[in-house]
Amino acid sequence: MTLSPPRIDARSSFLVLACWYVAVVVAFGLLLGTLSGSVPADCGEVCDSERSRVLLFGLYVALPAMFLALLVSLTTVAVLTSRTRLRSSALVGTLAAALPLLACGLLVTIL
Repeated sequence: MTLSPPRIDARSSFLVLACWYVAVVVAFGLLLGTLSGSVPADCGEVCDSERSRVLLFGLYVALPAMFLALLVSLTTVAVLTSRTRLRSSALVGTLAAALPLLACGLLVTIL
């Protein structure tokens, strides 16, 4: 009689994954809080403030990239919970979030 290794809980792995994504959103919010909202005086009405430029970049570039990264991460959590011998939900959630979030960070720094 062989004993199978204990299975990890997919819900707790998902919770760890969600915490990583919430941390990225909070970091973006903190970045927005440090930027100036004032428009340069010599620019007129055609210029935007630093805060509005970063906010538009986040809306049109970072949000779709984060959505795609979330889809990849959810798939990775499903695969890791069903086909691996890892016993730590924190490790599975972190591994699932690490590669897509790093790819998003690289994409954002390149653009």
